[in-house]
Amino acid sequence: MTALTSSPALGRRALLAGTAALPAILAGTGTRAQGAARTLAIGVVSDPVTLDPAFSGSFFENQVLYNLHETLLVAAPDGTVSAGLAEFKQPDPLTYAFTLRQGLTFHDGTVLDAAAAKANIDRYLDPAVGSIRRSEFGPVKEVSVTGPLTFEIRLSAPYAPLPVVLTNRAGMMVSPTAVKALGADFAARAVGCGPWKLASWTKNAELVLEKFDGYWRGAPQNFDRLLYRPLPDETVRLANLRSNTLQLIDTVPPQTVAALGRENALRVSQMPSLGFNAFAFNCTRAPFNDKRLRQAFTAAVDPAVIQKVVYFDTGRPASGPLSPAVPWAFDNNLPLRGGKPEEAKALLKQAGASGPVPVTVTVTNSPAMVRIAQILQAQAGAAGFKVEVRQIDPTSLITVLRQRDFDLCMAPWSGRYDPDGNMFNYFTQDGTNNFAGYASEPVTTMLREARSVAGQAERAKLYQESQRVVAEDCAMLFLHFDAIIQASSAKLSWTQYPDAVFRLYDAKLA
Repeated sequence: MTALTSSPALGRRALLAGTAALPAILAGTGTRAQGAARTLAIGVVSDPVTLDPAFSGSFFENQVLYNLHETLLVAAPDGTVSAGLAEFKQPDPLTYAFTLRQGLTFHDGTVLDAAAAKANIDRYLDPAVGSIRRSEFGPVKEVSVTGPLTFEIRLSAPYAPLPVVLTNRAGMMVSPTAVKALGADFAARAVGCGPWKLASWTKNAELVLEKFDGYWRGAPQNFDRLLYRPLPDETVRLANLRSNTLQLIDTVPPQTVAALGRENALRVSQMPSLGFNAFAFNCTRAPFNDKRLRQAFTAAVDPAVIQKVVYFDTGRPASGPLSPAVPWAFDNNLPLRGGKPEEAKALLKQAGASGPVPVTVTVTNSPAMVRIAQILQAQAGAAGFKVEVRQIDPTSLITVLRQRDFDLCMAPWSGRYDPDGNMFNYFTQDGTNNFAGYASEPVTTMLREARSVAGQAERAKLYQESQRVVAEDCAMLFLHFDAIIQASSAKLSWTQYPDAVFRLYDAKLA
């Protein structure tokens, strides 16, 4: 894949020109104008790639998916798990028993019963389907229907994270009828059972959801439609928020937080993130198949500089994948490994480097990520690497990572309430998010054991021990635990979540 080479100034002018028509398109947005539908307009960094939770691998898709689809269980902002489409109990360590709510239907009018729930989970698990959700189910052995609205998930080994897993994309229920009828088109015409259903999707322009009258909690009362506009340029997003063309945006540049906080018409919302901001080293090819070179690059880069220059002291520097937003697993004693250029030079010498080591750093073309890449370029360059920066479109990121078409590539993670979600798929040898190609039998063994242990203290010990190995091996370049920074009209009330996903059923515009 080649770098994007368009002029930033030209790109910005084009985006501003393209959004000039937005006020006309969104006339009546967020209002109760007579005869006009009440629309909440949302600015997002990127368009989705797919609306099918079985294949969704990008964070950017979550802003749509969690309003279009509904999960079996739900997590509150503090991580507490409760009933969603179903309630559950655990009669023994190898069985989870679920009871669905009565009267559930999908957007196409078909019934969501135990057979439909089983069909969804079977689809996630079927190797022939190839869903990336499969690994999230861990040791799930089978799903058995035990009644019209009851089913059991049976395990081959204890699996403590399962309830949290079912609050995420693996717990989203889609219409089996629509999956069969639409085939490959389901990705763009997904039929779920969330509070809104798909009305239209013009790729890279706008996606519209409209309220679903058959939603089990009742149709959304405050908005008839959600309108998503993909606007990668942060200046354009902010300009449209300030003009009230948008009422909510998913990402706010840290350098604008102070100024936005002084604008009475806007509200900035901020909280710690469950995830991490890191770069994947490609451990499967030169130069980073040599651990010493990964350690050298890591030693050369100072996360404290990135914390100040890029994040303006929001969030905190990261030394591993376990976020302080999950305090029972977080290891405050794990040291930062960067900011040591002399150590980096010594490691390069040990590795036999006779000249600057060429490395390409791949990032999306957002200002923050480009700034980070420039810091990596300067700091690693001073230590003995020759760094080039490649910029790609956000929608291309997941493909680049899966194909390992990189030396070092941004691989941020929105995070999960259970630490298994931040580690297992990234650092086990066959993990679906192991973009680095990292292979450590001890880490894989510890992370598998942590899934089967019920006690929180014992699980925390396993996660912290495995994290220390990952950090020592420099499987990824950990840089930052971002703060979730989002902004809205001051008249909009909504609930912020530490995974940065908008769940907008209760959103209300005064």
